[in-house]
Amino acid sequence: MAASPYKKREPNIREQVYGMLRQDIALGKIGFDVRLVDNEIAASLNVSRMPVREALLQLKNEGMLDSTSRGFVLKVYTPQDIEDIFSVRLLLEPSAARSACQNQSALGLQAMEHAVTRIEATHRQGDPLDNIQANWSFRSAWINMVPNKQLVDTMERLHDRADQARIACLQDEDFRLGTLQRAQGICQAFQQRQPDQAAALIQDNLLICSAAYCIKQAQLLA
Repeated sequence: MAASPYKKREPNIREQVYGMLRQDIALGKIGFDVRLVDNEIAASLNVSRMPVREALLQLKNEGMLDSTSRGFVLKVYTPQDIEDIFSVRLLLEPSAARSACQNQSALGLQAMEHAVTRIEATHRQGDPLDNIQANWSFRSAWINMVPNKQLVDTMERLHDRADQARIACLQDEDFRLGTLQRAQGICQAFQQRQPDQAAALIQDNLLICSAAYCIKQAQLLA
């Protein structure tokens, strides 16, 4: 059988470096004291400098990094910045969840259920990095059922703006438990095809996280 002309292409070097750096930032592996220099990263990865430079510039354009006289550093978001970002997310994500619930698929629901199981397991293990990845999987599962892809792209750009505070919060057992319980409630609303309930629970989750992240970010910057 002939190969499909629509086979998904492999990511190029710039895309691979971008994905690696974005994940490391989100997982807290790159702190505020780390300076990202293109030629140093290129040498460590044994790739050319230009795709690394392009990846760093993309992260800067997306609001994750700031440029300095030598390399890039994490952009420092104030508690007010985080509150403002969540204000925008509150305008988008509840209605997106309502739409996703109305357009749900069996595969999407299965992905949500699997992610909830992972959240529970990583909560018990107490590893915030594994827990945050499980929460990402849950968010991705319901967002993948949103039919408006422009809306999805906008929500994705706003998501990685409080990663340091998010990881710090997830080190707290009570906060992880609350995250798990809210994910379980959202999943149940999808399973029962209750779009208004799903929207309300997403809104509640955003409000709780916004308040917690703002407090934690103030402590991190103190």
